[in-house]
Amino acid sequence: MSRKTVSVIMLMLLLSGCIMQTPLETAQPVIEEEVEVIPPEVTEPSSEKPAEPVVEPVVTTIPEGMVLIPATEYMMGCDPEHNNSHGCPSDELPQHTVSVSAFAIDIYEVTNVQYAECVAADGCLPPIATASQAREDYYSNDEYANFPMINIKWEQAQAYCSWAGKRLPTEAEWELAARGTSPKTYAWGDDDPDCSQGNVYYDPSMSACVGDTVAVGSYPLGASEFGVMDMTGNVWEWVADNYIEDFYGKSPTENPLAEEANQLRTVRGGGWAANWLAARLTNRGYDLSFFSGVDLGFRCAMDGGQ
Repeated sequence: MSRKTVSVIMLMLLLSGCIMQTPLETAQPVIEEEVEVIPPEVTEPSSEKPAEPVVEPVVTTIPEGMVLIPATEYMMGCDPEHNNSHGCPSDELPQHTVSVSAFAIDIYEVTNVQYAECVAADGCLPPIATASQAREDYYSNDEYANFPMINIKWEQAQAYCSWAGKRLPTEAEWELAARGTSPKTYAWGDDDPDCSQGNVYYDPSMSACVGDTVAVGSYPLGASEFGVMDMTGNVWEWVADNYIEDFYGKSPTENPLAEEANQLRTVRGGGWAANWLAARLTNRGYDLSFFSGVDLGFRCAMDGGQ
């Protein structure tokens, strides 16, 4: 039969009462069964402390020839009480608090033989000139292999540090490595240089102590608190920062780095021709980034551990 025929028959049966509705079942009361409640077992508190997570120590491998400078907060800039009786130049003010993360820095200035290795590996360009103030064969003569590298531009210094897996130090890092945790005029303290502590210009005699570079590490009496050598004298050193005269007035507190679209780069430490005023650790010298000279070198740094 069709779906239409079935529908008609069903309608007729309903009308005739043939289809009876099913009576509703009477709801039966629910009888709750008694359930035995078993109290939870009480656990005595353990006297043992929970295991603490294992913290692996940070292992820092410092390359040979470098020293680790721990993370430090210090007052950067000129301190009139530790300034060799000189007034503080405006670009060294105001003295301000900086926090420097741990880093490693070369104990010695980069030498001729080290730079020559980079040139041989095509990682660096040869120096602009090969002579020093008084030595025509300064760069090529093995006698001067451990003398500081000179006659290179800022970009060449940066390229060497990058090739060596390092970088140039910032001004804040350089100053901390040179002076230590307390203010000082020079790397060894506040005493005037006397040619036994650094290769500088000797003011009383109005003449240079040497008149040219000397082998790195020649002045153990001039070592800094951290054991870094030749931070006062021998050669000026390129650092990473651009030179901005009023930077200290707007310097960030943490790991400051002066960056500006100019051609000036900061140099630190004084060279063999620097007088006592110029050789002060807080002195901020500068040169054009493409300048090179017979009293200008560098050293490298790298991020340190915790």
